[in-house]
Amino acid sequence: MAKKKRVPIPDDIAAEILFISDRTCCVCNIRGKQVQIHHVDEDPSNNTLGNLSVLCFECHDQTMIKGGFGRKLEANQIFKYRNDWHERVRNRKAKADEIASIQTVTGSTETVIVNVINEEDYLNYKTYDDPNLLKDYLDKILIVHNAQLTIARTKWDTGVTMTMNQGNYDMVDFYEEVLIELSTFYPKGHFNNLTPKKYFSELISSRFLWNRLVLEPHGVGTGGTIVSTMTGGSVMNDLKHMIVDMVNSLLFPYEIDEQIDLDKWRDEWLT
Repeated sequence: MAKKKRVPIPDDIAAEILFISDRTCCVCNIRGKQVQIHHVDEDPSNNTLGNLSVLCFECHDQTMIKGGFGRKLEANQIFKYRNDWHERVRNRKAKADEIASIQTVTGSTETVIVNVINEEDYLNYKTYDDPNLLKDYLDKILIVHNAQLTIARTKWDTGVTMTMNQGNYDMVDFYEEVLIELSTFYPKGHFNNLTPKKYFSELISSRFLWNRLVLEPHGVGTGGTIVSTMTGGSVMNDLKHMIVDMVNSLLFPYEIDEQIDLDKWRDEWLT
């Protein structure tokens, strides 16, 4: 059988599959691993979105036939893993949006943030220019934050790696949504001309990769299972401080720096 010619995956399709997969392997679901886009039917010319999945290098190796033995991951298995993972990512993001959105936190019906999934939707993405709304959000998000931390601590206290990781991921999703909400007080297109969801998705994925690499100085995969938990904790800390930086920058142009005690707000947020 003639070998099928590889056709480069178009940039927009590659970006879309990475985004809806949260740049995370759909099989092992461990964030921070290096990943690649896999053609499930093994036809390198079939670049349709439905034929692509995101796998880490280790899981991708299991799709190969080696030494005369059959592959460990068949196409139908990958499809099931992928579809399940995509649904979990959608539900996770929707839950974080429901918890941390400006509309939920403040009760504002002035505008509703659009759940953008591609650049065309950015035309409908709404921004805010209301200092009172920003102040109200900052006051109330502290209460929501404390509640989310309480829930996450019940998972961290189990001592079970998978459950502890889920607590980290829940908080990372929450912080990502807060960053997205704060970004709506910036001009449209401000963040590298990307939608906030795409911008922060890429940024957070890079922080997972960076922190995981730092935590394994003797080589990738040498740190054991605890590395995934430590990586999630480091990313959480990164995002918490990014939010403080954004709040600090937003207070002055909106002239509400005198209405909010930034030091007190920051101390409570970082507790």
